[in-house]
Amino acid sequence: MAIRARGGVVTVLLIALLTAGLVHIPTVAGAAVCTQADPVVRRHCELGGSSGFLGAPTTGVLPTPDRIGRFQYYTGGSIYWTAATGAREVHGDILAKWGSLGWERSFLGYPLTDELTAPDRVGRGSFFQGGAVYWTPSTGAHEVHGAIYAKWRSMGLERSVLGYPVTDEFSMPDGVGRASFFQGGAIYWTPATGAHEVHGAILSTWGAMGWERSALGYPISDEYDVNAGRQSDFQGGFLRWTAATGIVRTAVLGPYDRSGTWVSRYGFSREFGGPTPPIAPTAVDAMAAAGVDTIYLQAASKDPRFPDLISPDLLAQFLTRAHAHGMQVVAWYLPELTDVEADLRRLRGMVDFRASGQAFDAVAVDIEDLTVADVDLRNARLVDLSARLAAYAPTTTLGAIVLPPVVTDVLNTSYWPRFPWRQLAPHYQVWLPMAYWSNRTAASGWRDAYRYTSENVARVRGNLGEPCAAVSVIGGFGVGIPASDYTAMARAAADQGAIGVSVWDWATTPAASWPPLRDYAVRGC
Repeated sequence: MAIRARGGVVTVLLIALLTAGLVHIPTVAGAAVCTQADPVVRRHCELGGSSGFLGAPTTGVLPTPDRIGRFQYYTGGSIYWTAATGAREVHGDILAKWGSLGWERSFLGYPLTDELTAPDRVGRGSFFQGGAVYWTPSTGAHEVHGAIYAKWRSMGLERSVLGYPVTDEFSMPDGVGRASFFQGGAIYWTPATGAHEVHGAILSTWGAMGWERSALGYPISDEYDVNAGRQSDFQGGFLRWTAATGIVRTAVLGPYDRSGTWVSRYGFSREFGGPTPPIAPTAVDAMAAAGVDTIYLQAASKDPRFPDLISPDLLAQFLTRAHAHGMQVVAWYLPELTDVEADLRRLRGMVDFRASGQAFDAVAVDIEDLTVADVDLRNARLVDLSARLAAYAPTTTLGAIVLPPVVTDVLNTSYWPRFPWRQLAPHYQVWLPMAYWSNRTAASGWRDAYRYTSENVARVRGNLGEPCAAVSVIGGFGVGIPASDYTAMARAAADQGAIGVSVWDWATTPAASWPPLRDYAVRGC
């Protein structure tokens, strides 16, 4: 946001700078009383005249090309004057930087202050109508302006985590975004996202992914606190740093956003669906035509007869066919937790699976099995499995398919008491509540698709302690559900800022359900 000088605004700005402790204005000890009529000549006198740091004049007092201002050059710098800004000196590397940008004809405009010293006594800066130029011995002189300057200023300028600028503002290769880099991080800006800072381990991870050219795109938030860590949100997901591990988790939300359908082991695999499973890879074409964006595919079974992925050749066909349609595939698995090593082996197999060089777009864990009767033991094993999976796949966006909190918190609190929401939070990036309103009775008050969906999203976030946790709702299921229910589900999800909606499952979902879902597009809360 450019600073505009009009009359007394300059004085107000200087007072604000001084009272904020940002700078101090150098004075000339024993300076003579200066009474020259010309403000440029008078200011030169006030700064020590030819004996001061500006030295002797090398030109007369001249008009600027715009005929608004006047200036004079000296052996050590220059003084510029306008009626709005007063007479201000500029010298050294800051003068050189301003000159390289086009002097007063640049976006910086005329100087509003003399060169000032920062509180740390290391840096120096000059403020201009359209921004500022900062200098230190180690960084040199760099300009900061516009929305990026406003963001840096709101953070505390050089006293912030970012420190001093180390570049001028520059354009991105896409011609859309702009950025300035600082000692401790960067600020990126686009017309759509505004200006946001990125720093530390999150900045390093984003850079390794390809910056704004990665699947994450541009930042849409500053870094902020989350459960036991810090997070920055981006157009395509988020990056989260966890204090306990020091690891930055990548969350590309694309696989979970928009609309999806589910395919179970009984639908596609030979192991459970017979020699000719009911849902063949060619069904992907119909899914694409219906507007499905993501296929949730059960890639493994807890059945001990099948220790690895099931029907890997069919998995490959589903994956490559979906990608050819521009769709995404999330592999999922339901662990029994009686053998955590076996569960982890199958989940790792999903992470590592490749078909013609293509991988699953994400992996999700279906958390609902009650085989381990001891709740505390079940919770401990679940948290252990989740932590080990997250450590194995730090760049895979992990989804937690969870029981609907309306059931576990309200309707049947003994179903899975003490569910470890907060312990799981560091390990999963997306939460998928099984919000099947069709399982509820009208008498319970929860048969309403809108109410049931809304309440489950809100309770997931409340249990996690994260008001904007990424939630992708699973709805349905059954052939008798009217299209109006799916419309209500999508509306509730959108009102709650859920990133996606999906329906269990492809085989039982009527065609009429897809029109209300196919164009779902909500970034989140």
